[in-house]
Amino acid sequence: MTRAVESAAPLKKRWAYLDALRIAAAFLVIVNHTNSGVFQASSPAHSTWYLSVLWYYVSKTAVPLFVMISGACLLPGVDGYRKAGARALRVLVVLLVFSYVYFLHDAWVNYGLWPRAMDFGVFLSLVWEQRITDSFWYLYFYLGMLVMLPLLQRMARQMEKRDLLYLMGVSFGVNALWPLLAHYAPGLALPSYFDVPACAVYIGLFFAGHYVHRHVKPTRRKALGCAGMLAVSLVASLWLTYVEYGRLGGVGKYWFMDDRMLPSLFTIMAAVSVMVLAKGALQRPLGERTARVLVELGSCAFGVYLLQDLAVAETKERLFAPLYSVMPSMAAVLIWEAAVFAFTLAAAWLLRRVPLLKKVL
Repeated sequence: MTRAVESAAPLKKRWAYLDALRIAAAFLVIVNHTNSGVFQASSPAHSTWYLSVLWYYVSKTAVPLFVMISGACLLPGVDGYRKAGARALRVLVVLLVFSYVYFLHDAWVNYGLWPRAMDFGVFLSLVWEQRITDSFWYLYFYLGMLVMLPLLQRMARQMEKRDLLYLMGVSFGVNALWPLLAHYAPGLALPSYFDVPACAVYIGLFFAGHYVHRHVKPTRRKALGCAGMLAVSLVASLWLTYVEYGRLGGVGKYWFMDDRMLPSLFTIMAAVSVMVLAKGALQRPLGERTARVLVELGSCAFGVYLLQDLAVAETKERLFAPLYSVMPSMAAVLIWEAAVFAFTLAAAWLLRRVPLLKKVL
């Protein structure tokens, strides 16, 4: 999802499974932004509700996957502070350029394009105080990660396998498991002043990607274990959402495990499982043509992420609504998601042909 993740590299230095994960995660971002309306309009009395909730929790692995991919790509190196600053500057440029694209779209739809287009004071105020479009929260978050990257890289270089496991254990135990337990037993809530800031959940995921990339050697036994963990994680998320629906009587946010900054333990388990399975499935050398296609598609993932909110907004009434009127909602949303992905993938590929944009996409 980030320029650092998407940076073009010589073919021999790229890992096929990471490119495959980029593509999958970019598609799942689209699913995350389109699917929830299906189960919110249904109930557990219908099979559509179960399929849509399950698909929703599959999509929630997108951000953890992108963070782990970044950890796998960035933590093995040790960048100088100037290089780290240049990387952060590229992401800031992307944030500003594509925020302005969304700003123009909003002006065109709501205000009249030309009077609003040159109002840079309003534009910069929106970028600074909130964000132009919802999914760009990740760019702000990632800029913060890049600010810390030189220190995180130096930490990673000194850490042994057990150190990484300890960091992940604290990160996921305190920030992903404990809040889930406290949701059902409020008396277990941690004291308000207790915190482990150096082990924030996305720090744990950043290092989890590094751990899988560096230390996990895929085997058939591990693949079976991860497939089982993936299935258990998704079913557990579905079941707990069903329980919460009953507790709230279907009123309110019963899909409570979708906190973007504190993903649930089951979402983390699912994302880690997917990464290990992808590494195992693509550990054998690929043909040169297949590898190049995978690299090209993977390099477009960042562009897909940047454009998908715009594509979703423009196609909801033009594509999804007509489909929804003539077919089951789940089928309609799947076609919509595939169409948005195909369109944004093609657009991202074309944008990467523009010399100036290729340097930041």
